[in-house]
Amino acid sequence: QRKLLEVAYEALEDAGMIVDQEEKRDVGVYVGINPSSYFDLVVDYMNHSKGFEVHSHAMVGNMSNIAAASISHLYNFTGPALAIDTACSSFLVALTQAVAAIQDKRISGAVVGGASILATPHVHQLSRNAGICSSTQHTKVFDQEADGSVIGEGAVVVYLEPLTEAVRANKHIYGVIRGTAVNNDGYSLGIMAPNPQGQYEVLRAAYNDA
Repeated sequence: QRKLLEVAYEALEDAGMIVDQEEKRDVGVYVGINPSSYFDLVVDYMNHSKGFEVHSHAMVGNMSNIAAASISHLYNFTGPALAIDTACSSFLVALTQAVAAIQDKRISGAVVGGASILATPHVHQLSRNAGICSSTQHTKVFDQEADGSVIGEGAVVVYLEPLTEAVRANKHIYGVIRGTAVNNDGYSLGIMAPNPQGQYEVLRAAYNDA
């Protein structure tokens, strides 16, 4: 949550937004996020430290659904505050939800973020045991020599608004989203194995939307 708040501030500042907490804005917050492993450290410390009392922030501060709400709370944004977990695609799915809400004029803008913090080695160990990690420690996306993933971590936030509004305000525009799409591969060789036909169909859907 702290990392998201930091990069959200940077994104809003970069977008030239002067946020007054006394003024409500119909801005939505959409965050792609996985459950934090930091809470594991808190519980472990609690179990091994006599007399240690866990503060309420230890629970609330590690809840994924609060990650989006904390940004809305801080800046008095009244649009939807959604935490979305679809594994590797979480940020892109959050982005798609935000774009649709802006296009439908349900919100005037959107803070879209993604965060994954690995505070313990457990994810790496379990992923290696499951054969998910690349033996060469290199990701070869869509390559016949691909042998697994390289698990990373970080946080990112972007601010979205209608193109006409950005142009009118003479803002710096980094990119324009022409179309989006979301699907699921359906049945494949494994739940984590990509289905080429499904990948093809979602690309075609995005192009058609654009």
